[in-house]
Amino acid sequence: MTMILHHQNLMIALREEMGWPSFRPANDCISWASGQEFSFDVGNELARVAQMAGRDVIYTGWASARAKDPTSIAIAYREMLTIDVVDNLVPFAASDRSPIILVSTHADEFFAIDRRGSLARVAGKPKGIGIGKGKALAMKRIKASASTMGDELLANNQFVPPGADWIEPEAPFGAVVRFG
Repeated sequence: MTMILHHQNLMIALREEMGWPSFRPANDCISWASGQEFSFDVGNELARVAQMAGRDVIYTGWASARAKDPTSIAIAYREMLTIDVVDNLVPFAASDRSPIILVSTHADEFFAIDRRGSLARVAGKPKGIGIGKGKALAMKRIKASASTMGDELLANNQFVPPGADWIEPEAPFGAVVRFG
């Protein structure tokens, strides 16, 4: 149970370090998931869940429940007519304060959360520092953030067996609606 909690906290830390709030935002268009190491079958399942949920999915894969670091990061990215499953991503931070992005190690692109809270697919590689240094800084920040989190599994965590229906979790509170 301790390592599952560790995996949860690293995923929440990645979410926050990418700029996603801890509450349910008005543009709730990204889901966050983790599980076994990425494979063809996991990619198919991510695409299915992204379609059912109507959200892009950011996924961390783990070698086992005892693993301390994820072995893979992937995204199920919804296009107009398809869902692209992109694996071989690494977290990247250009500085101590910049939002973390996910950089492809196979294609000339990266993924970032834009000002609307949507997951944006951007051509090119980040400038400034190398991918290795950016990954090391990102992982340092993610682990530091995760180390400050609680020691309980979130109430809305769900286990979704392959092929099972996905159920929208209850958010602790919704988006703020302002008029005037």
